[in-house]
Amino acid sequence: MDTGTCDSCGTEGCDDLAPLNRLYVTPEAWDQEEKVVRVEEVESWCSACRTHYPHQLVGPAGDAAG
Repeated sequence: MDTGTCDSCGTEGCDDLAPLNRLYVTPEAWDQEEKVVRVEEVESWCSACRTHYPHQLVGPAGDAAG
C-alpha cells in the first residue's frame, strides 16, 4: 500500500491507500437491468472509502470487489 492523498475523499497523509478501479453501479429496476461500469483509470483510495464505495482492487487481490 502507498502513502499519500486519497483520490476519492481527498484526505491527505493516508498510510492505507490501495490501487483500484472505481465502479459505477446502477441497481436493477422493473424497467432496467443491473449495470456495473468499471473506470479504467487506476485510483488510490483510503480504507474508509474502500469500505463505503464500490471498487475493484488492482493487483493480486484484484478479484475482490468492494
